[in-house]
Amino acid sequence: MTTVDPLVAQWLQSDGLWTISDDAALGDRWGETALTIERPTTIATKADAAAEGARVISFRGMPTVEDVAELPGTFVHSIGTVITVEHPDLGYEAGIDVFVINAEDDRATGVSLVTFLRRL
Repeated sequence: MTTVDPLVAQWLQSDGLWTISDDAALGDRWGETALTIERPTTIATKADAAAEGARVISFRGMPTVEDVAELPGTFVHSIGTVITVEHPDLGYEAGIDVFVINAEDDRATGVSLVTFLRRL
């Protein structure tokens, strides 16, 4: 049986760094019913975390519609996150941010059936 280095174990159990991203306009619009979303990531810098927070707020602040697409690669690890999809066949040439709600990876073909929410 392999054991974990004690320093690595201590690091894995330590508290993570965190930052808060907020949008005053969305807060005014939704008031007490506004959603609070917490998302742990492996983002290392505060600036990158702030940029990701702004991207999630921008996405989640608009009405969305559910969409399904076959995309190259694997996406099960992306469930519950916002990703950028660039796919000319779907009309997303410039890239579109979507929130992945389900994925069925087919490693034999290298294609995943991804269900996501996209902004209207």
